[in-house]
Amino acid sequence: MHTELWNISVYVVTIFSIVVVSIVTPLLLTKQRFQLAWWDYTSPFLGIPLWFMLRGFHVGGGISESNIIIEVFLVLMGAIFVPWLRFFLSFNKANALAHFSFFLTFVPAALPIFLRLTMPLLPE
Repeated sequence: MHTELWNISVYVVTIFSIVVVSIVTPLLLTKQRFQLAWWDYTSPFLGIPLWFMLRGFHVGGGISESNIIIEVFLVLMGAIFVPWLRFFLSFNKANALAHFSFFLTFVPAALPIFLRLTMPLLPE
């Protein structure tokens, strides 16, 4: 039992470390080309805590282990996608980043809300 818990914790820490590096790298690269505000740095990390808060308040449909795995995975992919999208938009000559930056800040928070409200109860 102890070794199983240890293996799971190592797996979770490894996954979250990869996610953090995948989020911080484009933010640092974008910072060299475009001025970012403090919320641009924090918004990708708000999805998971918000998802757990929504789950705690029973927002949305039922929850199963499959829902947890799928929804958390999608929230993490959204958290990784947004900083990379901001980085690639920083190369646009029309300066589209200034127009989309405000929108991109809310995507990591909107994604867990959308998932909790639309995801059906998945089988175990």
